[in-house]
Amino acid sequence: MRVRSQPRASRIVRYCVSGAVWPTSAEVHAAVAERVLRLLDEYGGPVATVASRALSAGDGLLSERPHSLTCVLVPGACIAAGGAWQAALWPAAAAELVMAAADVLDDVADVDPGAEASTSPAVLVTAAAGMLTLASVAALRVDEDGASPMTAVALGKLFGDKFAHAANGQAVNLAPNQRIDALAAYRQAAAKSGPLGSLIARLGARTATDDERIVDLLGEFGRRLVRLKADVRAGAHTVPLAFTGSSGAPRELVDDELSAWEQNERARILAGGGLAAAQALAEAERLRAVQILDTLEGLGCDVGGLRALLA
Repeated sequence: MRVRSQPRASRIVRYCVSGAVWPTSAEVHAAVAERVLRLLDEYGGPVATVASRALSAGDGLLSERPHSLTCVLVPGACIAAGGAWQAALWPAAAAELVMAAADVLDDVADVDPGAEASTSPAVLVTAAAGMLTLASVAALRVDEDGASPMTAVALGKLFGDKFAHAANGQAVNLAPNQRIDALAAYRQAAAKSGPLGSLIARLGARTATDDERIVDLLGEFGRRLVRLKADVRAGAHTVPLAFTGSSGAPRELVDDELSAWEQNERARILAGGGLAAAQALAEAERLRAVQILDTLEGLGCDVGGLRALLA
């Protein structure tokens, strides 16, 4: 029998309130990291090893200096929807595992030159599948912090729905020999990352409320907030690359030759207006996100912490 980490006395508020208490980023990162590490310790094995490595990369949740948008967006959406941020710690842990699994799968699918060479693709794919399973386990444990069983079930449904949409978007994006323009590239990238951004925010929002309008608005905010990445080496279908006709590095290049090609290609994309096109689309997304927050504020939601994410 699992010992509950916190008493169930703390109830989840089902309506928006003003004057909510927003925690510091450090508080959120530390609390979510504790949940993730607890879960990885419980299950162990290669899944935990790959997950820990993925979450420790760069400024990830388990790195020395974590700065994870995923980590703060889930509790932030929960606060905006009227809940206490502590109620969304397990959903935030779930979101971190989802995004880490997606990164691992991206590296394998894109044949990323920066991906781990010490672990076989088969092991990475299997471990990523295990990470997704652990993410669902984490989401369902939301009841340990006071949520109802119905809320836990709702989070499980959200998880499956949005990740399935993201997988479809990724599959389309990876189809070989595509010649697409900048707008099509933008739509493909949005179809891959948009559902994940929506999932992250909805996990927090649905923890706090079952008001569909609030959950939908926060989900749309999360979709808009997600920033799209341009992978020059792999020739991914992103706006700057499609705008300037980049098709990726020649396979025969290695080491210094590859680095030199990448530097030259970035300069060519910049000169060709690819980055300007991407920035214009990103600004449109930011403005739409601001409009969504204005709507939520008009409904009585405290969105101060979410506005800070757009700065």
